[in-house]
Amino acid sequence: MNKVIFSTFFVLMSSLVTAQDTGGRIFLKDANGVDLRSAAATIDNTAYLFHPDYLKARLYTKEGKLLSDVKYKLLLQDSRLFYLGSDGSDMEVISPIIRVEFDMPNGSVVVFEKGFQPIDNLTDKNFYQVLVEGKAKLLLDTKFFTETKQVYGTGAVTNTDKLLNYYGVYGTKIVKLSKAEDALTLMDDKHDAISEFLKKEKTKFKKQADLINLFNYYNQLVK
Repeated sequence: MNKVIFSTFFVLMSSLVTAQDTGGRIFLKDANGVDLRSAAATIDNTAYLFHPDYLKARLYTKEGKLLSDVKYKLLLQDSRLFYLGSDGSDMEVISPIIRVEFDMPNGSVVVFEKGFQPIDNLTDKNFYQVLVEGKAKLLLDTKFFTETKQVYGTGAVTNTDKLLNYYGVYGTKIVKLSKAEDALTLMDDKHDAISEFLKKEKTKFKKQADLINLFNYYNQLVK
């Protein structure tokens, strides 16, 4: 009799564990009470992370803001979001998150968003850093190129370079920003004012501060 009871208990517990693991672990619920799921995962290359440490952050789905004390990491190369499990393990968020607001150690907030129109080799799943909010957004995409070379007398040496590209978004339009004509294409409703600004400020399109000033100026014009 005891053996029968034990066997039945074991089967029930096994079924429960299996049900919980289906589709990943539940770690949070969105504004509508929908389960957000995660899965055990490995961060393949820590050099590709936005920040080496787990940071407090606010997550957003299409339904709204999520509340949690969990800390997160973002792998920029593949736009994969991880959080620190209660046992100290790396866990990947596999439910759709469209915005992450990281609280940085210096007190600032750094924002990443996805869901923009595909461009170049980037899909709508790509996380961009949002440098300027407003009717027109300035986005930064960061990827990495890693190369290993054999150096005489040293052996194999691996170097990782950051590849930075800036994009502008207005409504559903997205433009890669490499030259003045790109900005004028995005901001064509204020063509003359933007053209004058670019000439006056001598805007350099590889300089982040110059692009931030440009987008802040444009957003003032279209308030």
